[in-house]
Amino acid sequence: MNPDSSSTNEPERAQTGLGDPNCPICHGYGFYVKDVPLGHPDFGKAVICDCARPKIQAKRKRQMNALGSMELLTRMTFESFHPEGIGLTAERRKTVRAAFEAARRFAETQRGWLLFSGGYGVGKTHLAAAIGNEVIRRGGEALFILAPDLLDHLRATFAPNSPETYDELFDRLKNTPLLILDDLGAESATPWAQEKLFQLLNHRYLRRLPTVITTNRPLSALEARIRSRLMDVDLVEHHRILAADYRGGGYIDHLVELSELDLHEFQTFENFVIPGTGRQDIISNLTNARNAAWQFAEAPQGWLTFIGKSGVGKTHLAAAIANHVRRAQPEVLFISMPRLMDFLRAAMAPNASLSLMVRFEQIKEAPLLILDDLSPRMSSVWAAEKLFQLIDYRYLTRKPTVFTITTADKDLKELQNSAPRIFTRLGDDSLSQIYLIKASGRPRGQRRLA
Repeated sequence: MNPDSSSTNEPERAQTGLGDPNCPICHGYGFYVKDVPLGHPDFGKAVICDCARPKIQAKRKRQMNALGSMELLTRMTFESFHPEGIGLTAERRKTVRAAFEAARRFAETQRGWLLFSGGYGVGKTHLAAAIGNEVIRRGGEALFILAPDLLDHLRATFAPNSPETYDELFDRLKNTPLLILDDLGAESATPWAQEKLFQLLNHRYLRRLPTVITTNRPLSALEARIRSRLMDVDLVEHHRILAADYRGGGYIDHLVELSELDLHEFQTFENFVIPGTGRQDIISNLTNARNAAWQFAEAPQGWLTFIGKSGVGKTHLAAAIANHVRRAQPEVLFISMPRLMDFLRAAMAPNASLSLMVRFEQIKEAPLLILDDLSPRMSSVWAAEKLFQLIDYRYLTRKPTVFTITTADKDLKELQNSAPRIFTRLGDDSLSQIYLIKASGRPRGQRRLA
């Protein structure tokens, strides 16, 4: 027998593995296979040995730091966040506080998905990074990465000198303990990019892996399959943040910025005047219209349209609905027809801050849209088509909507003749209620004084 040979049956110890060469379990390889019978869930699976765990965790951390951006975001913590916002209205403070509390809870439990949406600079990235920093501080793992960067890293694996194969990187992204995907929707909308993001998110969706996502796009603008998963309320907790830009860019929630409701804040149900004397049919008509508006404001569902001559109170009732709903739901878009069209035309300018598509999607998706002074007379074919697209989308999705139409035509024949597609949707009594407000012979301002 060779005197230098071992007389034991112990395997040769690995000198280049991740584990301790003297470890009696993995013999230096860093992994071992459990001795379990065929058919056992762990049969044939490699298990990380305790002796190798610190090295493996350190390697994963280096890989995550190289891939993600957590090291650059260490200043973004819960302590450095302003949960009350800066100079915000009560409604907006409420959305910031709710998002902050949700982020704190998620950092503790790491269960399900958390989605932050809102305009630029409202604090979405700060909260997402704060979650990652808190998880890492507690000894966990978190990968923070921009959606465009993620796709760039995947493309880079196809280079001949790539240190990691595409399959290795994609598997690591899909199974990372906590994925924080920032700025979803900012990536190029190529079929390949959309397919990779869907495969990534669908893998984590099916396995319920903890995931945090931020986006400044309306959900309707995201890829349909991704959108459907983000709308799963059993898994995803969604917080839309309405706030001022922390970086000094002013209000960036474009729905609130676009709304004309501040010009009508004095028009409420309390000061809508119904005369105590006079023609009984006028009194009854105004009472019915006021009651219909109040019922809609209490539980916004379906469509409500007020028609009548100028000065009869149509806009007042529409504004009263908006002011009532806004107390609990900040995202109320009250806009007149001329301003809507001017806004959409401005979004087509080369220097527009957001594209027409994004702006139009925000309007279409408004939780409550009040379109004042809807007119059948459109200035162009383009304007008529945009208006129909907006109304048709809200018709198909059954989104709460209020219209006012100034006309002496109680049967809306003018609208029927000039815009038949819009007329058929307004006339669908399974969704829409139409109230004709009668004139009393005096302008609304005079009636209020009386």
